[in-house]
Amino acid sequence: MKKLKFLILPLTAAAVLLSACGGEPVNQGPELRGVSDITCLVNTYVDLLDGVAALDAEDGDITPRLQITVTPETAVDNGYAVFDKAGDYEICYEVRDSLGKLARTTAFASVIGREVYKSDVCTNGFSVTAGGGAKILAEGLNGNAYAFKAEGGEIAEDIRLSRSYSVACGTEYTFRYHLTSNSSGRIKAAADGKAIADLQLEQGENVLEFRHRLPLRHDADGGIAFDTVNIGLWFGGAVDSDAGGELEISLDKAELSYVMDDGGLTERLPDFSFNGRTHDRFDSGNGNIVGSAEAVDGGNGVRLNITETASPEIWRGGVFVDTGLPLTAGETYYISFDLQSESNNPYEVVIQNKQWDEHKFKIVRGVNGSVNEQFTVDGGNAGSLWLYIQSGNMVNSITLSNLSVKTESGGEKTEIYSIGGFKANHSNGGAGKARTEYGKLYYDIEGFGADWGNNELQSPEFALSGAADNYVIEFKAKASKPLSFVFLIHDERASAWTTIAWRQMRLEEGEAVYSVNCDNVSIDSVYRIFWQFGSQLNTGYRNAAVEISEIKICLKNELEI
Repeated sequence: MKKLKFLILPLTAAAVLLSACGGEPVNQGPELRGVSDITCLVNTYVDLLDGVAALDAEDGDITPRLQITVTPETAVDNGYAVFDKAGDYEICYEVRDSLGKLARTTAFASVIGREVYKSDVCTNGFSVTAGGGAKILAEGLNGNAYAFKAEGGEIAEDIRLSRSYSVACGTEYTFRYHLTSNSSGRIKAAADGKAIADLQLEQGENVLEFRHRLPLRHDADGGIAFDTVNIGLWFGGAVDSDAGGELEISLDKAELSYVMDDGGLTERLPDFSFNGRTHDRFDSGNGNIVGSAEAVDGGNGVRLNITETASPEIWRGGVFVDTGLPLTAGETYYISFDLQSESNNPYEVVIQNKQWDEHKFKIVRGVNGSVNEQFTVDGGNAGSLWLYIQSGNMVNSITLSNLSVKTESGGEKTEIYSIGGFKANHSNGGAGKARTEYGKLYYDIEGFGADWGNNELQSPEFALSGAADNYVIEFKAKASKPLSFVFLIHDERASAWTTIAWRQMRLEEGEAVYSVNCDNVSIDSVYRIFWQFGSQLNTGYRNAAVEISEIKICLKNELEI
């Protein structure tokens, strides 16, 4: 432990004595109390005056006169400091009394960085590292791709693009990377840090294909074990002089294909129940629609009742049904159910991705009897499967039952790992444009709505599990003018609006790091981050520019408990 250093500096004899000839008492120097060493987290506000006081026998409490300086240089505002880097800092406290006598004390701050759990939440797990003489110049989400620039790669291992995959042991996997390059040359594919294939990279668009198999291993129950493998592409040898010595790679997606031994179909929802999974949507403010929905047949079906309506639009009344089934990109699904309508009035059953997503896989119109459909999920529409039964402009009673969802359990399967981009949503006066450039999100707001969600940014989806309060979300941000905003994290597979973090914050003009703790709940789902800027607090502005970067999920430090 470093020791505190305490020093009182004497002045000249003439300054020390109030009146030497008169024999009046000597001026007592000020005294600093409560100064101690500090341990704190990086990028958090630290009160350097907590418990500290400056007292003087003649002047009394002179704490407001305290001057605090930090080395390495760190700004101190009203006694508060934010340390933007981990390490050791020296804090010097100085104070003078009314006659100029000085007291000085030095303490030390040990600044600890948070452990980063995920720094690639916006790039679907892809990241790039450099070694040797190579240097990463820029990297991150760029539009709907993951892109990076690098220089100085002399051998292939110097520049590595990596991602981890969960795979079955003993199964051969084919990897296909769809990317664009400004350079050409020989590169390598690697698994868990060992080269497994030589590949040729060309200028322009590439589809790079290679195979890898983990040794067969069984789990404790005798089944095929699953393991995690880190797959990398090593690019250092592809940096050529024609590209000015810089390598630029833009990755659109990766595909993971494999052959399953057993054939046929596997029912994914053998115990499906509608209980607790229906969500009414009746817009009584537009056409006096009256309706209800209920589970029937012991929870094995759902019935929609539209009893009165004058609405001209069919989608104005209905019921959403969450099947609870997560969808996998590249997978084909076979869905069947029975329908019974009490009248011949038209209605629809929409098979769609998530409750409010615009993507619709199939629309079944006005039938009685059995329905059998199939659809394949593309890379941009992996999420969860919902049904929407709608009869908003017609009186009717519709029953859906015997739902079954099956997937192929044999043959070749392909999983697609796309790089999903940010989304900007606007409504009721909110307007703006968002773009991403090498990991930085730029949001140009052109008009503010009165409610938070009228100006909304959404991150790509990411998976998270465990205890939510173990995590802290960190990001850097700045704005062209001070703005109020709401930061939240939404569970994308929840049947109702569910957040695991929600906080109203203030975004300042200078770039700063913002931290948000997650709630004390158990989590195991797919999530999305929202930044909401629509608010009456911001409507006094016509426009604003926001920049967000370095989004990280960190593990909570014991200092935060």
